Amino acid sequence: MFCRVIKTDHSLSIAASEWTAFCQLEFEEGTDSFVVWLNEDGTRRLRSWRHLDHCDSCGGEATTELDLTAIASLKTD
Repeated sequence: MFCRVIKTDHSLSIAASEWTAFCQLEFEEGTDSFVVWLNEDGTRRLRSWRHLDHCDSCGGEATTELDLTAIASLKTD
């Protein structure tokens, strides 16, 4: 299961999407990128990456470990 979290919301109070099942998770070797397959055919995918310090793509900081309890309690609008 996964959900998208609003990037600017550091309080982890709002999820940008409902919790959704996914079919496959691919990690790109030698990078911090990954792809989430949303359906069996692979026609619906989300691509993202683990953010590093001073991320060139978004200007943000490193991806941090999150408390599973906080993630499980995320609410969607």
